[in-house]
Amino acid sequence: MFRMALGGLLMGVAALAATPTFNKDVLPILQKHCQGCHRPGEIAPMSLLSYSEARPWAKAMKTAVVTEKMPPWFADPKYGHFANDRRLSTEELATISAWVDGAHRKATSRTRLHRSSLRTGGTSSRT
Repeated sequence: MFRMALGGLLMGVAALAATPTFNKDVLPILQKHCQGCHRPGEIAPMSLLSYSEARPWAKAMKTAVVTEKMPPWFADPKYGHFANDRRLSTEELATISAWVDGAHRKATSRTRLHRSSLRTGGTSSRT
C-alpha cells in the first residue's frame, strides 16, 4: 500500500515537473514570435512581455495559436519555405497548449529569465 502511494506521489511530481513554465518554456517563444508586436507602443492590443501581462490572456493565446490566427502568416507553405516564416513549430504549439492546460505555472525562483533584445521605436503607426 505504501509503495503504491509513493509511486502515485512520484508520478504526480514528475507530471508537475514536466508541465511547462512561463519563464523557462513559454517566454522564449513569445520573445521569438510575439513580442515584436505584443509590447507597449506597438500594434497589438495587449503586451505579452511578462507573466503578469500574458497570464490573463493564456486561454486566448492558446486558441489563437492553435487556430493559426497568431502569429499572422498568410504565405502558402506549399509554394516553398520562406526565410521569414513566423509560424510556430509543432513543439512550440504543444508547449503553449501544455502551459495553458497545466495551470499556467510561472517558474521557480531559480529559473533564469533571458532578456529579449527588442528594438525601440518599432514599426508601430501609433504616435
